[in-house]
Amino acid sequence: MANSNFKKASIRLTFDNGFDALGKPRKKVKAYHNVTDTAAATEIFETARVLTEFGMKPLMDLEKQSNQSIFA
Repeated sequence: MANSNFKKASIRLTFDNGFDALGKPRKKVKAYHNVTDTAAATEIFETARVLTEFGMKPLMDLEKQSNQSIFA
């Protein structure tokens, strides 16, 4: 039977940064580390909403990335 061990997690916020000279959308990515394994999606979303209020760019995407070790 396999087990897993939580290593670390972070959230990535992707912001709309306008358009380049060719008309392609530009993105700005900001990562925040030290997210706990038990952080629920609602809590992460509320945190991202508050962080977005500090800036002027609209939020395009929000991701939680976590790393786990899997062993037998």
